[in-house]
Amino acid sequence: MSTHSVSIQSARLSQIGVNRQVLKEGSSVLVRVIGERGGGKYEGSVAGVRVQLSASKPLHAGDSFVATVAVKNGTVVVIPKETPGISQISFNFTEVSQNQLYSLLESLGLPADNLSSSILQSFKQMGLKMDSGLANKIRNLALRFSGKEKTAAEILSLLSQKGIEADEQEIKDLLMLLSGNTEDRNETQSNQNTKEKLINKINSTEGSWYLLPFDLIQIGDSGEDEIENRLVLGNGCIRLLFNSFCALQLLNVDCNYNNQKYLFSLSYEGKKIKNTYFNVSSLASTYNSKVPENESLKLKKLFISYGVNAGNISWIEKNILEGNASGLETFVKFGGEV
Repeated sequence: MSTHSVSIQSARLSQIGVNRQVLKEGSSVLVRVIGERGGGKYEGSVAGVRVQLSASKPLHAGDSFVATVAVKNGTVVVIPKETPGISQISFNFTEVSQNQLYSLLESLGLPADNLSSSILQSFKQMGLKMDSGLANKIRNLALRFSGKEKTAAEILSLLSQKGIEADEQEIKDLLMLLSGNTEDRNETQSNQNTKEKLINKINSTEGSWYLLPFDLIQIGDSGEDEIENRLVLGNGCIRLLFNSFCALQLLNVDCNYNNQKYLFSLSYEGKKIKNTYFNVSSLASTYNSKVPENESLKLKKLFISYGVNAGNISWIEKNILEGNASGLETFVKFGGEV
């Protein structure tokens, strides 16, 4: 927590949206007492999030005071300003369990399954308000793309965020392009332009995600037309996620090369890489999805050789990193103590 800030959200998401507020060290926040629980324990609200409080001084429902946000030993604390009997409020962050997440989905009118969870994660990743009607619409459309429902849901979410309309064929073409489908490398330039139509819409519209598909090309040296003599060695896509301040938040790379699938996701804090997540298909098959630590060390040394600090490097399962890597998103609930 080097930036000394934390993005907080209600575990219930207010049943209508992801209400987010960023607490930064030194900023002020209003604390309200909602009710008494007995034994010096109280239910309170901090920045709109309900927490459990305790205090040596009796408090009453309706009491409120201003506090300052601080970070101590990696824990977010809220220190009341000139309030006798109250020293500080410490927040405890607990990741919401799968069952709790499914309960939330049901309360939002969504089927409690992995696809609905993925849609919720995509919304959170992009800072979209949780609109249950929109989520259901995206889910119903994503189900039309058998075998690619999760990726389709991510694409549909980012289209919604950017306010872009697209028909089913355009989305199907985009999914084929992003999958690195090589079954028809001799397609006409007209067909290729059609597939890239939606990509151009996405990248020319301001918003969260920008998608940059690429091919790894080996050019022939015969002196003839380079296009006719080029050899496609691999393909993939670079995905860039920018926050509302136009700062790079996430850089994802997927690449198909030499019969291997390479996946990387780099999260940024400021201009520095905070976390690097990776998955390589050959390593997964070799180690039965339990890649030893020395593989992470090899990757770290490779980054260092290029003068790059990759932050914390971790192996992550393929299904989490695929696409926009929205599977990395988690939901938390809060507790607190004064």
